[in-house]
Amino acid sequence: MQGRILFAVLLLVVVGGLCCAPRDDKPPVVIGPNGNDKKAPDLPGPLQARIEAALKHVAERDLRTDNGFWTIFHGILGNGLETTLLDPATGTRVNAIDHMRAGNTVRGMTFIPSRDGLDVVTFGPSKGFDGPVGEQFVSQGHQDQFVAEMMQWGLPADTKFTVKGKEHTFEDFIRFSRARVRTDAKQELSWALIVVGQHYGVDHTFTNSEGDRIHFEDMVRYELEQPIVGAACGGTHRLFGLTWVYHLHRNKGGAKDGVWKGVADRIEEYKANAKRNRNKGDGSFSTAYFEGPGNASNTQLRIGTTGHILEWLALAMTDEELKSAWMQETAGALAVMILNQREEAVDGGSLYHAAHGLRIYHSRVFGPPIPVIPLPPKD
Repeated sequence: MQGRILFAVLLLVVVGGLCCAPRDDKPPVVIGPNGNDKKAPDLPGPLQARIEAALKHVAERDLRTDNGFWTIFHGILGNGLETTLLDPATGTRVNAIDHMRAGNTVRGMTFIPSRDGLDVVTFGPSKGFDGPVGEQFVSQGHQDQFVAEMMQWGLPADTKFTVKGKEHTFEDFIRFSRARVRTDAKQELSWALIVVGQHYGVDHTFTNSEGDRIHFEDMVRYELEQPIVGAACGGTHRLFGLTWVYHLHRNKGGAKDGVWKGVADRIEEYKANAKRNRNKGDGSFSTAYFEGPGNASNTQLRIGTTGHILEWLALAMTDEELKSAWMQETAGALAVMILNQREEAVDGGSLYHAAHGLRIYHSRVFGPPIPVIPLPPKD
């Protein structure tokens, strides 16, 4: 078992980058819906039933209070703000957000108060800012990722967090994300786009912690000029951030010109790329992301690549595109891959981004809608 998991992780690292899909040293595993049923149920036939079965299975995998921060907040991304944690010492459950915001110790989770708000310690020294280095595969892996992922489920800005015995709010994280933004230094702004655009608006102008005056379109232009191929998780996070704010812009009546025309063109370019490089056998997306065709046999790798691409496309595509036969085939293939891993440990980055993608897809095709998700413009 351990050898297979390690091999899967190494493949994910090679294809998607170190921060794409780390796994806990205690990955969440569940065997059957009751924890002891080793007989896998028959796969449901219709697409909606398959997706719902996969999402039910993901939600039934136990997240625990001794899992790392990375795994826990990815679990919330995949399952929503109602996600609970099992305390293995007491057998009781607690809401995951409540557990973190109450000031409890979580491996890899460190919040740092400053004059600009609350920082989240991130793994890696090359994140475009100075600060403590988090623990690989346990701490946050991308600048502003925790904040952006909670915003994707609509966590209220006035949600209270206790940090070092003092009361703060979720808005303090948002303020820090904005203050850190630089467009003249190497940063990964994929997540900051969502944070600033969702909370302050896509017409926002602000002064960062360095005293630089920045307009939101400066952030968009900066990210648009960065590469997709070779970026974390094959560039899907960058595409997701750009697409999220493009929808916000267009839904406010913004024109498709200037930098926004560039974003629209990038979205269409990589939609075509994803379809062109799909695997003919089961409809999964390329295990090489957008670099070209790729059909590696490792199921966990396939969940990671197909899940990340579908997560972005579920946001980017029109209603008609999501209902196309080929996209239905791909969504069904991802659900089956997840169900086929019922008794296997799957890294949190891959599993929960895949689940998030299926949730967005389900909400747009079958309902009910996820209110915070910005829908594509009608034109």
